[in-house]
This record gives sequence, structure tokens and C-alpha cells, in this order.
Amino acid sequence: MKRLTLCFLIIAALLAGCAGGDDGGGGGSGGGGGGIPDPGPRAPLPSAWVDLDYYFGVELIKGGLNMPVKLAQAPDGRLFVSLLGGEIVTIGTIPPYNQTSWATLSVLGGSEQGLLGIALSPNFASDDFVYVMACVHDMAGGTDEQQVIRYTDSGGIGTGATVIVQDLPTANVHNGGAIRFLNDGTFVISVGDAANMNSAQTNGSLAGRVLRYDTTGNAPADNPFTGIDQFEWCRGLRNSFGLCVHPGTGTLLGTENGPNNNDELNYLVGGKNYTWPDPHGTYGSTEGVRIQNWGAVIVPTGLTYHTGTTFPQGYADNLFVCSYDEVNIRRMVMDGSPPVNIDTTHVFGELDPTGNANKPLDIIQGIDGSLYLSTFTGIWRIYRRTGP
Repeated sequence: MKRLTLCFLIIAALLAGCAGGDDGGGGGSGGGGGGIPDPGPRAPLPSAWVDLDYYFGVELIKGGLNMPVKLAQAPDGRLFVSLLGGEIVTIGTIPPYNQTSWATLSVLGGSEQGLLGIALSPNFASDDFVYVMACVHDMAGGTDEQQVIRYTDSGGIGTGATVIVQDLPTANVHNGGAIRFLNDGTFVISVGDAANMNSAQTNGSLAGRVLRYDTTGNAPADNPFTGIDQFEWCRGLRNSFGLCVHPGTGTLLGTENGPNNNDELNYLVGGKNYTWPDPHGTYGSTEGVRIQNWGAVIVPTGLTYHTGTTFPQGYADNLFVCSYDEVNIRRMVMDGSPPVNIDTTHVFGELDPTGNANKPLDIIQGIDGSLYLSTFTGIWRIYRRTGP
């Protein structure tokens, strides 16, 4: 499997997307089923889309963006978007979809380096804090590193940049870069192996891991380890680009990109080991659970659970996973408590695979229940339709 490059330099022509295969009538000419009200024939999809689940429509919120890597949404509806080159923008989700340059920072320009993850404080309505993960050159130390930087939203602009976490490994490739808040108010970040596979199993390393912090950048007292591994949540990961948290159970999932095969969807539990770079080693009870192992290359990127409250019957706790290589969104019907068992998988949406513009990077559930998707050049809203 190709390593995840996200086209940060040059992307070769990749695989065409999978043909057909949604679970409700494809391009909009079919009828409903399964007891779900039929919304009737659908208007033609935008040219960037090949197919989409019958019950849904899609609209372009903003085009012409330069690599919108990650998304987060504020209670007032604004989308906060991290652009790889170092700019954070906010985009309105109601017409005219106003875009504001919220903050900029100087970032490294390696093929998988730049401004990566973004997350809003769970208390954003009162503290206005926005957290980002970025690959930077630390002028004081004279080193390249990843940092978690906290901003304050003031008057619709990012102010008061404060480094919360520093000295995280970075390299031209395999930086991870996702940041998500857990339901207990702590946050986790993914850090790739920074092009040194052995670091993922080296005690005291911060690479090849998911790390957990409190909001001040310290290690929570209930982290699995102490001492030199006090920030470690779990290890043995090559390059986990996407993280998501179930809003009810707090379940943490992550996508993982293998070298030439074995892309993974992982149930990321504290203290577990996900075995990179030696899947044949002896890990015993510490070995983590892989929910899905893809033998063929799909390059999974963003992922999100959906509560299902605004979607048709049967969508509650479904997981939506982006495939960068296949240029599609997969819908996984989950069961179990917590919901980590895959019942069935469907191709939910398929984008035009021509070139690189439509390759999906991130997906989140919005506060209106829609799915918001970032591709290389734009932000899309996917919504349950009640008409054309």
C-alpha cells in the first residue's frame, strides 16, 4: 500500500473509484426501501460526484481551497478549517458561506508536513479556545518539531497563540497530525513514526503513537503509563491520519496507513499496542484490536461516527470512513456496546477520481446533523434530502 502522501508535493494518477454500490438507488433514479420514506427522484449530482446514497443530497460549501486538511465546527455553525500551508480559515455554513482568514502560522513544507489537525475546546462557547497541530521550525531550539498550539477566538479572529505541547517528532512523511477531544475533556493526538519505524516500539519515544494530554499540555494522572511514557495512550502505529470519538460512549477510533498492504481501522484503547513495525511479534494481552484490515490499498483518511438522529432509520452509530485512493466514502453499519463491530459496509458516496481535486481528507458530523467533507480543493455538505 502506498504511504499516505495527501498530494502534499506531487500525486501520481491513482486508482479509479469503485463502481456503483450504494445502498439505496445510486444516482437518484431509484425508489426508497426498508421502510424509509422515499424522497423521490433526485436532481443530477454535482459534476465532482459519481454517486451518492439515494436518500442524500450534496452541495458545495466552498471551493478553491488549497488542501483543507481537517475540519471542526463551532456552536455558531462556523467551520474551522486547517489549510496545509499554514492558514486557518472559518467558513459559514449558511449562504453566502462567508470565508474569513482566521489565523496564519509559519509551517514546514515537507510532503506530509504543515498545518494538520484542528479541534475546538469542548467549552468553546465560554473559553473560545481552538487547538491546532502543526509541523514547525522552533526558532528558540533550532529544531524542526510538531507542536500543539492553542488560539483564542476573539471577534472572529484567532489571537494569543500559545504552545501547549512541543518537541513532538516530525519528518518529511508520517506525521499523523490528528487532534480530538475525548468526552472527559482531555485531548489526544496522533503522531506518526516520523519515517523511523522502530520508534513506534521504543520506550520514551513520542513517535508512532496516540498521545493524551490535559488542556494545559500535562499528562493526565490516569494515563496508562508513567515516567518516560507518561503521555502515551497507545503505541505501535505507523501513520494514523484520522481520529474520531463516539459522542455517547467516548469510543476512540483511528485510521492507519500501512506500507504496502494492511491499511487498518483501529479501536484505540489505552495501554494497547498496534504492533507496527512487527505484526508477528509477541504482544499478548497488550495487542490492540483492529476493527478492519484492508489487504488492498485504500489509504483511509478522515472518519466520523454519526448519531443518526437526523438521518434515516438505521444510520445511528454508523461510521463514515474516507478512502483517499478509492476517492469514496464508506458507510459502516456498526453494532455492539461500544459500537466497534462492523455489521455491513457500503460505498456511501463516490467522487470523480480524475486528478486530485476530489480526494477526500476529512469528514465530520455537523451540528445540524449533516456530514461535512473536505477534499483537496473544497468543502461539501451532505444532507438528508426530502425532495430533488
